[in-house]
Amino acid sequence: MIRQIIQAPHDPGLKTDSAIGGGRQFPAERNVPSQLISTPQLLHRLQTTLDLEELLGIFSSSIAWRIPHDGLNFDRENSGIHLSRGRLSRHSCRYNLMVEQQELGELKLLRGRKFRESELAALEEALTVLVYPLRNALLYHEALQAAQTDPLTGLLNRNAMNRAVERELAVARRTGGSLAMLMLDVDHFKRINDHHGHHYGDQVLAAVAQRLRAVTRKSDMVFRFGGEEFVILMAGTDPQAAVLGANRVLEAIRLCQLPLKCGNQVSVTASIGLSVSREGDSPDSLFQRADQAMYQAKRAGRNRVEWTD
Repeated sequence: MIRQIIQAPHDPGLKTDSAIGGGRQFPAERNVPSQLISTPQLLHRLQTTLDLEELLGIFSSSIAWRIPHDGLNFDRENSGIHLSRGRLSRHSCRYNLMVEQQELGELKLLRGRKFRESELAALEEALTVLVYPLRNALLYHEALQAAQTDPLTGLLNRNAMNRAVERELAVARRTGGSLAMLMLDVDHFKRINDHHGHHYGDQVLAAVAQRLRAVTRKSDMVFRFGGEEFVILMAGTDPQAAVLGANRVLEAIRLCQLPLKCGNQVSVTASIGLSVSREGDSPDSLFQRADQAMYQAKRAGRNRVEWTD
């Protein structure tokens, strides 16, 4: 473990340390019990879950009395994992965690007063118990991500889309917001496969996915539904903004010019169907309207947006 301690100048006197799960007051020189939760107990607790966020919550609550803290952050940059509990505070200690030469990520504890060496020693003892359950949770997280990711395009897949639509519709109902769905189908894709081969067709799909990622907002969710069909979810988007977003996507696909070995280029266009959630919508009803609008766009000549109000 590589340790980094960042401690601001200490102010003597009574300090308030809010351990995650509840706040307590600790005098600046108060003696904290020297015994951490026993290693077998801590290991048993940590082995009760493979959910990464739940695991870190169990770890935080298990060490909170011996090592009071206001917040706990975990980052694994190469996997895009950023988890945060509690709140920011002026003092921090951070550890780069490794097990068997494998980097797991950086864990950071934060609180309002300085960490004592005895507390840091206790924390380091606890971290030696955490690393193996943490590695297992990360492997499980990666397996879940792989099960929800399309290997060709790197986009989320249909299974992930089904869960996302249900979740985002529930949020829209609770908040009184709306959810827009774009159903996109690459025009004449069979012709591309027949004339240039399936390998080139795969390149087209990967290029379209890249364009969709580039042109959509960070809050939007992009999925490969199957074959040459893609779905985009735009949460909190009213019909007017959804139409503007759909036309922005349409234009981005038009700019997707792919070179051929002969020096020519293949132009790619798409037909887009748009639906915006209504009161009482289910995932199926929202999808059916977007799907019908997409087929309407194809019947109307392709390379266009159609939507249902």
